[in-house]
Amino acid sequence: MTAPSSPHLRPQEVQARNGRRYILRTIKASDAPSLIRGYEALSPQDRWFRMLHAMPEMSEASALAFCTPDLESDFCLVLEGQDELTSEILGGARITGDASGKNCEFSVSLRPEVRRLGLAQAALRMALQAAADAGYERVYGAIARDNRAMINLAVLLGFNIRNNPDDPTLVIAERSLSTPVD
Repeated sequence: MTAPSSPHLRPQEVQARNGRRYILRTIKASDAPSLIRGYEALSPQDRWFRMLHAMPEMSEASALAFCTPDLESDFCLVLEGQDELTSEILGGARITGDASGKNCEFSVSLRPEVRRLGLAQAALRMALQAAADAGYERVYGAIARDNRAMINLAVLLGFNIRNNPDDPTLVIAERSLSTPVD
């Protein structure tokens, strides 16, 4: 994978629907404490939606693992906070490659304070472009059936949604990366 050299992984400014501008950049190990605080800001349902299993808190070891992706196959883009959330990460989008080097999984998460501003869409759009730059051909993700916001975002970005044959509480969102991300 060549994702670390993708132009879509360089820090970029994104504008939210409210006109505020945020920096979207790759995650770094020093973001781990902020990641823990951001996870604590999520409701129990949002934690379930993000992890797809019960994880009431994020340990320091888990946070560090999330903040140090294997750059040969994975990357994570995060949004930097401002004002009362300065030096906090607000959320972002992650791509995790599989062993084939052709497929990757996506995930997205945002703190409640910055939802409905188009930031999840901006982060996922940039992550998908970087995944395509890296040579991935297909992207997929498991989404809780009750997570309407994430399903709507996936549909907006051209994902096909189908039932998960192994778990009726989940759907699978998937799309080819050979077509541009609109």
